Amino acid sequence: MVTIKTRLPIPSLRSYVKMYFWGKDNEAPLVQRIVPNGEMGLCFYLNQPVLYDGVGERRSCLSGQSLHYHDIVSDGSVEIVGAHFTTLGAHVFFSSPLKLFFGQIVPLADIADPRLHQLEEEVMLASDYEICWDLMEAFFLERLCHSDFDALTFRRLQRAIAYGQRHTSDAQICQVASEACLSERHLNRVFSGVVGLSPKDYLRLQRYHKTLRDLKQSQNSDSPESLTSIAWANGYCDFSHLYSDFRKICGYSPSRLLKESDHEEDAVGWRI
Repeated sequence: MVTIKTRLPIPSLRSYVKMYFWGKDNEAPLVQRIVPNGEMGLCFYLNQPVLYDGVGERRSCLSGQSLHYHDIVSDGSVEIVGAHFTTLGAHVFFSSPLKLFFGQIVPLADIADPRLHQLEEEVMLASDYEICWDLMEAFFLERLCHSDFDALTFRRLQRAIAYGQRHTSDAQICQVASEACLSERHLNRVFSGVVGLSPKDYLRLQRYHKTLRDLKQSQNSDSPESLTSIAWANGYCDFSHLYSDFRKICGYSPSRLLKESDHEEDAVGWRI
């Protein structure tokens, strides 16, 4: 049985940290699939590490942006605690351009950050998940107080992301750049460094998740739409285009994904 708890950060952190989470599954399936959602996460696996298939064993990690799913292999018991960042949030707390983490599940030990290593030790020794959350919140507050991020650029990227979320089916990079009052070249450079993936790839992920929501809604409707109609409505050229995109991002066809989506109400929003 899966147990998941979440907590919102204090108001001053809510532009950067979406939530703190804790989850435990004593009867976890051998393989769990994690799909990208356009946001990064800081994860600590308590009690024992897990194996990211094709990546290696992880006890704690920073999950970079990705356009491809990851499979986690466990021995049937998983306990995790961590923080889920907003789309623009992670860059405030880590000094390296986030594009360096693209497609990576980076062990915290590999990041040259002694304070982050200290946080890892403290979390692993904590007696319960709420103390873990308090430790992470203190870390983020400390980093926020000393951050030198550009507030104007942050607001411009907020506008770009909001525009992309409103226009998942037809947004063009030139329109997104115009909304942010940046040239396309400048938008691509800044967006990749702050968010961790290109504007084009971010829009692609938003379209995937919007399409998946539409597919689920249609499946539960008394008069379901055809897959081709949903594909067109979300900016895909045809169903083959939608099928190809889904296979690359989540590893499943749309129909198979609808059957596998056991965790659609998961607040963390990563697992299938």
